[in-house]
Amino acid sequence: MLDFDYLDRLQHYFESGDCKFEFDNNEERRFEILDFLERLMELGEIADGMATKLIFKDAYASLTTEEGAAAAEAEGEGLPFNQAGESDQK
Repeated sequence: MLDFDYLDRLQHYFESGDCKFEFDNNEERRFEILDFLERLMELGEIADGMATKLIFKDAYASLTTEEGAAAAEAEGEGLPFNQAGESDQK
């Protein structure tokens, strides 16, 4: 299921300018290209979520219990930034 050759061809298609050329010079394919790119971006979001779950599965699993969430919250106390990324220090 992991087809790195296809990913390489796809990367070349974008980086070489072939995609832009095809988009600019083939009105019939414009919507198909846009649909493909939209789908690719959606898959990128799914892949990002999957990578996060795979890499941080132990930490993620601990946050799914009340005890784990409370422990994570307690660890966060005293940090210079709150959850919104704003400085807590005055």
